[in-house]
Amino acid sequence: MSTAKPRDPTRGRRRGFDEKQALEAAMDMFWVHGYEGTSVSQLCAGIGINPPSLYSAFGSKAQLFIDVVDHYERTFWDPVWDAFGQEPQVVDAFRRFFNDFVGVISVPGTHLGCLVVQSAVSLEDRDSDVARALAAIGDDGVRRFQGKLEFGIRDGQIPAGTDTLALAHAINMISEGLALRAHDGVPPEMLRRLVAAGLRMIPEAE
Repeated sequence: MSTAKPRDPTRGRRRGFDEKQALEAAMDMFWVHGYEGTSVSQLCAGIGINPPSLYSAFGSKAQLFIDVVDHYERTFWDPVWDAFGQEPQVVDAFRRFFNDFVGVISVPGTHLGCLVVQSAVSLEDRDSDVARALAAIGDDGVRRFQGKLEFGIRDGQIPAGTDTLALAHAINMISEGLALRAHDGVPPEMLRRLVAAGLRMIPEAE
């Protein structure tokens, strides 16, 4: 896991500073321009603060981005993962996950795709706190997928001997591919057809 963590929201924050609005404004700019393509001056203009205030509130551009990603994950993806974790039927859990997933990455009137996936593929510096934070999110998804598959084996839903790690990585690759295709404008109907094809790779015990 990355050592880069969301900042303590009370640390260095000025009275009256609306952090949620600031994170959402920064998220919009990071999504459009990418992490490396977004300058501090752009962030300051979008948030409505000067550079000293930005550094006082967030510490650095990198930490602001990590805070933005944490806000994004909690807002959009925590409910999806919660529903996935609570569904006891493995295939139904993955079907529900991808139905919710497509819903999030295809919301009309918003940026299409996934901020984490888009940021990861466009990042040039692979040895940074930002890169490690994004990689940790992907690793967490693989662990969740593998955990559900391992549960399926113990519960008799998935055949014993299934390579759950490889399958979890394959499922994660599908999710990343869907996010990229959504960003390219592929409509939700086609994304769901791709999901239906991908779900066939999950074996079910006879």
